[in-house]
Amino acid sequence: MVFNPKQLVILCLSLFSFSAFCGEVIQSHVSYNKGIYKASFEMQIQAPLTEVYALFTDFNHLSRLSKNITDSLLLEENPPEYIVEVDSHNCILFFCKNLTQTQYVLEFDEGYISVEDIEGIEGIEGKSDFIFANTVWHIRTFKNGTRVTFSAEMKPDFWLPPVLGPWLFKNKMISDTRKMIERLEQLASDKQ
Repeated sequence: MVFNPKQLVILCLSLFSFSAFCGEVIQSHVSYNKGIYKASFEMQIQAPLTEVYALFTDFNHLSRLSKNITDSLLLEENPPEYIVEVDSHNCILFFCKNLTQTQYVLEFDEGYISVEDIEGIEGIEGKSDFIFANTVWHIRTFKNGTRVTFSAEMKPDFWLPPVLGPWLFKNKMISDTRKMIERLEQLASDKQ
């Protein structure tokens, strides 16, 4: 069968689905040293700041942001402080793990949010599948959208393959971050 150029273009367009969203990962860095992962990401999201911030702080519905999050529950609320429990299912290749994290969340001015796993914080009972996990988010307006940066430091309390672990972890985080950007843009556009 021979296709004319117009038919060929239509065929090609029907074979590939293009995302309507245009957010992107601006930079990413993941390092590993003595069991500790450090990660930093910067992403541009084509959605208004108020919508993006509201989605990040809708603690009872964090599963909307990622298919890895299976459940989230706001346990305590005393703004700007929150206690949140997050359950997730994560797979890196064929290494899969259900994780539970009780997190202390603190909102600061100018779009900063600090998240720390509670296990190990004196006076607060919590659970975590990490020896420690700390993340700082910064959500702010940039051009016609929202710029989000986060930096995280974590030490898993579970086994990852020592040789491939860091490389797999980085690729998984980049992939998950791209999917989260699309999800945020889709959810924000649904609200408009």
